[in-house]
Amino acid sequence: MVFRDGASLNLIFDADDTLWDSNIHFLEAFEQFVEAATRLHRGLDRAHVKNLFREIELELIRTHGYGRRPYLIALERAAERIASAETHAELHASAREIGARLLSRHCELLPGVEETLRELSHRHVLMLFTKGARDEQLEKLERSGLAPLFSRVETPREKDVDAYRRLIAQARLATERTFMIGNSPRSDINPALRAGLRAVYIPHQHTWELEHEELIPAEGRFVELGDFRDLLDMF
Repeated sequence: MVFRDGASLNLIFDADDTLWDSNIHFLEAFEQFVEAATRLHRGLDRAHVKNLFREIELELIRTHGYGRRPYLIALERAAERIASAETHAELHASAREIGARLLSRHCELLPGVEETLRELSHRHVLMLFTKGARDEQLEKLERSGLAPLFSRVETPREKDVDAYRRLIAQARLATERTFMIGNSPRSDINPALRAGLRAVYIPHQHTWELEHEELIPAEGRFVELGDFRDLLDMF
């Protein structure tokens, strides 16, 4: 499917795991925490740690939103729930060390992202629409060197249908000429389609499991690509 009629389109991009790696860093941090917890507590079930952490993480998302800082709090709270009197200090120290490493990680652009965006920016209007802590996302954007390419940057608490409808209204977007591009069926593709936009799905092997859901049917308004660079063939 090719959309080249000579007129400018609105291309809205997700950030985490669309432009740069993100969830892999959280997965690595979790694995390090599980290793520390099971080393200090013989017989501790890995599945129990995962379920406990997931429960704490979901609670914090509801109260603190998404991002690295809520994740660090989740590590500390999980350590508090798991640790015994004998292991309390060491497990908390491990959680803090793991959190510090997570905070120090810089985003790494996915292959082809920079050159593709620069080429597309000559022909179309590019916007960024990504959930998470605004200061955290803006810092990653500045570090990436991509900030000048985007005419608009929005960081809603959730990327649901209402968030897309607000963006459409505020930016005065013509839905038939606007595409949401991302890796998450739950936050990028399905709500964008329900709001009347077109969508381009670019799967990522480390997409957060909470972002998975079945794609809704949207004949003529949906495309799946295997590589970010394939956008140049479409637009």
